[in-house]
Amino acid sequence: MLNDGRRNGVIWGDFEMEKQNIHERIWQRQGIRAEIRAASALAIKQWKVELSYPLSVLWFIVMPILWLVPYLLVGTSVTGGMESGSLQELVGTSDWLSYVAIGTAYTGLAISLLWGTGFALRREQNVGTLETLMTTPIKRETIVWGSTLHNLQHGGLGVVLQLGVSVLLFGVNLSIWGVLPALAVVGLSILAMQGLVLTVVCIVLVAKQAWMVVEFLSSILLLVAPMSYPLAVLPPLLQYVALASPLTWSVEGFRGFLMQGLAFSAAMNAVVALVVLDVVFIVIGLLLFRLTERNIRSRGALSEF
Repeated sequence: MLNDGRRNGVIWGDFEMEKQNIHERIWQRQGIRAEIRAASALAIKQWKVELSYPLSVLWFIVMPILWLVPYLLVGTSVTGGMESGSLQELVGTSDWLSYVAIGTAYTGLAISLLWGTGFALRREQNVGTLETLMTTPIKRETIVWGSTLHNLQHGGLGVVLQLGVSVLLFGVNLSIWGVLPALAVVGLSILAMQGLVLTVVCIVLVAKQAWMVVEFLSSILLLVAPMSYPLAVLPPLLQYVALASPLTWSVEGFRGFLMQGLAFSAAMNAVVALVVLDVVFIVIGLLLFRLTERNIRSRGALSEF
C-alpha cells in the first residue's frame, strides 16, 4: 500500500511537471507563426459558435440574395431593361446588372468586416472571456486579427454565394481572367480595412454600446462607395471623401477586373491608391488601438459594461 502511494505520488508529480513544461512552452512561443496559430484558433472558435445555430446558417445562405434583390428591382424599374445608356456615359458600360451585383457583393464583405470584427472584443466581453484573452501570451492585435480572419471567410463565402446566384439566376457576366486580379485587390484592401476596423474597435472599447457610431461610420462609407452607382453622381464634396475611402478603390478594382478582366484600364489607379491607403490606415489604426487598449487597462475599465 505504501509503495502504491509513493508510485501514485511520483506519477502525479511527473504529470504536474509535464503540465508546467507545457505551460512554459506556450508562454515562450513567439513570432509570426505563434500569432497566426492564435488567430486561426480564434477564427475556428467563432465558426463553431455560429454553426451551432441552424437559423444562423440559414440566414447566412439567404442573406446575400435578399441583399441583392432590392437593387435589381429598383434598377429594372428605372431602366426598363438590362442596359443603361446613362451608365454607359458615366463609366463606359451599359450592363447595370453586373455593375450592381458585383459592387454589392464586395460591399457585403466590407460590412462583415466592420460590424463582425469591430464588435469582436465587445462580444468576448459579453461572454466573459475578454479578460482571459488579454492575459494570454499573444499580441492584443491578434485577437482582432482572429476575428478579421473569421469575417473574411464568412464574408468571402457570402460574396461567392451572391455572385453565384447572380450568374445562375440573373445572367450576370463575369470575366474568368479577372478572378485572380480581383482576389489580389481583396488582399490589398485588407490592411486598409483593418485600419478602419481597429478604429471601430477603439470606439467600442471606450463607448461600450457604440453601435450608433459604427452605424454612422458604415453608412458614410456605403454612401460614398460606388456600390450601385458611379462616383460621378455624388456631390463634389462627397466625391473627395470617397477618394479617401479604401472601400471606394476596393469596389472599383474588384468590379473592374471581374467585368473587364485584364483589360481593366483603371487597374493601376486602384492598386496605387490601395497601397497608399493601406499604409496610412493601418498605421493610424494600430496606434489608436494600442493607445486605447493601454488607457482602458490603466483605468481598470476592461471589464466595465
